[in-house]
Amino acid sequence: MLNAARTLLTLVALWASVAAAQFELDLTGSDTKKAPTPEKKKGEKPGPADEGGLDLSSTADVKLVLLLPPVVKVTTSQGGFSGFDTRKTFEKFDFAAHKRFVMALAKALEGKVVAAEAAQAAITSEGITLALARTSAGRAKLARAVGAAQVVTLEFNKAGGLVATVHGDDGEPQGEPFTVANAAGLTQKHADEMGGLLGQGLIALAKAKAPESTPVVQAPPPPVQEDVVDAPPLEVVSPGATRKGWSPDPDRTRVAVAVGGGGVLRGLSVDGESAGQLAELRNNGVAGVGVYAQVSPLQFVPSLAASRWADLELEVHFRRAFVRATGVGGSVEGTRCSVTDDDLQLRGTYRVKVATGTYAPLVGLGAGWSQERTVFEACSLPLVSATYRGLDAQLRVRQPLFRNLVALDVAFGPRLLQSDQTTSGRLSLAGEAWLDVRPASVLFLRAGARGSRLAADLPGLVVTETRFFVALEVGAFF
Repeated sequence: MLNAARTLLTLVALWASVAAAQFELDLTGSDTKKAPTPEKKKGEKPGPADEGGLDLSSTADVKLVLLLPPVVKVTTSQGGFSGFDTRKTFEKFDFAAHKRFVMALAKALEGKVVAAEAAQAAITSEGITLALARTSAGRAKLARAVGAAQVVTLEFNKAGGLVATVHGDDGEPQGEPFTVANAAGLTQKHADEMGGLLGQGLIALAKAKAPESTPVVQAPPPPVQEDVVDAPPLEVVSPGATRKGWSPDPDRTRVAVAVGGGGVLRGLSVDGESAGQLAELRNNGVAGVGVYAQVSPLQFVPSLAASRWADLELEVHFRRAFVRATGVGGSVEGTRCSVTDDDLQLRGTYRVKVATGTYAPLVGLGAGWSQERTVFEACSLPLVSATYRGLDAQLRVRQPLFRNLVALDVAFGPRLLQSDQTTSGRLSLAGEAWLDVRPASVLFLRAGARGSRLAADLPGLVVTETRFFVALEVGAFF
């Protein structure tokens, strides 16, 4: 009986020890799980806590971009006679398609694009024509107006592909252009494709320009040194570097010079009581040479260069004819005289573009001083030597004919001749018409004519002259 009781107590003690051990194991090996970490939604960017407050997105280095409207050709048809093609083709901005391309690019660059409405408002307020948008000065002016770091233009090539060219805030091209083939319709598909290409290209350009991050190492304090005066560093300019402001631009001509030759024609009419004492003058066309120079001072000011008010010109023209006088018949047979026949004109002109558009004329006024003379030197022939000095007031019109490469420049107005004790000038006329051509680079061509009708009263004589200089001049512009 006693043994049975001992056995029972032993079993009870063993069971209690096992239960206590199990309880201890449950406390130390609890099933309590850690709080779950919230999962991030698909496409959600890491916050500042995840990335230390740094923007590590793909567009972090991209600055604000201004996308200009696509340039398209429009053909209009007007009524006319049967058999005649009256269609006219001109270029313009496509503002309707512009919105699609801005939205597509903004999606690729996460909104770092100037809104279509803001871009169109800047084009209007700054007076940017299609011709100006094709110049570095016009693009730079637009970039400053909206605070953009880059300007992108959209134009079609000859194969019908839409070409996007990236320019910096100075208006100069950056990188290689991007092309979407067969984009004549400017559909949403074309906009999305161009937006993707442009987005990748602008991100690549921005990353190439962004400086690489380097660890900051605190340098030890510099040793104490005596004061040393160093000369300022010399400005280093690479041999191939050029001033951007002096690149040739047909829309921004600062200086133009030209030299050429042509024919000089002169007609003289002499009346009055002393006219019978003079020899009959027979005038034939002779060869002449002309020199022309033009300076536009306001084009040197960057803030005014692209303005419609910047067309101020200062001009110099000189012409010299190669001519001599020879007596024919009577007592003057074979007599020869040297002749000075030349023309000098100094003039200033201010013109304003009367409307926006590539082919809008520029109209203004010109004023200047002129001298035309025909002087017979060391000559016994009974001829009249004449020197006409006067003040000109002219209406000036410049009409673009083909983009900014070909233009017609016309001037016409009265000339008030100066008088002295023996000569009284009459109201005279002067005018000219020139075809200006800037075909490539700095090349400058002028072809046209300059003419005048001069009248003066001398003692016993009334002299009336007509003069023309028809020439072709070749030079350069900057």
